[in-house]
Amino acid sequence: MFMFIYNFIKRICFDIYLIFTRLPPTQAWMDPREQALMVKYMQEYKRKRSNQKITMVEYGAGSSTFFFSSYVDHYISIEHSPDYCRELERMAASQPHRSIKIYYMERNSSGFSIKHCFEQDSSLKSNITSHIDIYCIPRNAYSFQAYRLWATGKRSTYTMYRDYVDFLSIYFREKKFDFIFLDGRARPQVAYAVLKQLNGLNAKVFIHDWNQRKEYHIIVKEFYNIIDQQMESNQVGGGGLVVLEKKSEDIGKDNINDIQWKYEKEPNWWI
Repeated sequence: MFMFIYNFIKRICFDIYLIFTRLPPTQAWMDPREQALMVKYMQEYKRKRSNQKITMVEYGAGSSTFFFSSYVDHYISIEHSPDYCRELERMAASQPHRSIKIYYMERNSSGFSIKHCFEQDSSLKSNITSHIDIYCIPRNAYSFQAYRLWATGKRSTYTMYRDYVDFLSIYFREKKFDFIFLDGRARPQVAYAVLKQLNGLNAKVFIHDWNQRKEYHIIVKEFYNIIDQQMESNQVGGGGLVVLEKKSEDIGKDNINDIQWKYEKEPNWWI
């Protein structure tokens, strides 16, 4: 009964969320100065490497998916909510000049497989400007401990979002990315998991909502350096954006369960 009530309330809250955050795909749910900072780095990279394809990964899909993808050649977005992925299908219909696929994934013994794929009507495609692949990776079932941490206003745990966190390193094991944008769930754990997928020391990781989420800051003590930031923000909830580069080529090789923490103890919400 408790889970029925919980899921019912969750569904109502999600529908209300969609009403108030339904932005056109030409805008991102960010302060314009945060958007501008990200775009600056993408444009600089494109000028310096005009003959190379630029790849970017986003954790936490939305209107930002359609906004930032116009600055790169291949954009991969990873989303945990099947309900929101269906909303993204609606948004994709207004993007006729892009190749957009939404994959509904499931975990199996060998990794991940595609359960269902939405593809924008190919008859609408002409003069394709960018390629967007969105992967829907549902969260794992809550353990009692994980639910308690979440319900008391603490952090998302790796246990809750194991498949979501690990997806990139499993499904795109051999691929490297120039930019990664973290605006979804379990951001500190994802920030660690993607270290192996960064295309060298100059690859950039953007993390949104930095201001009021102090737990995120552990990653700059252990794994990353801040090279730029936009702290002032008019966004509800605090906003704030940091631009990160990993501290060294060797960092991030340990399994997420086996990290040798140098400056902090492992947070109780980490696993």
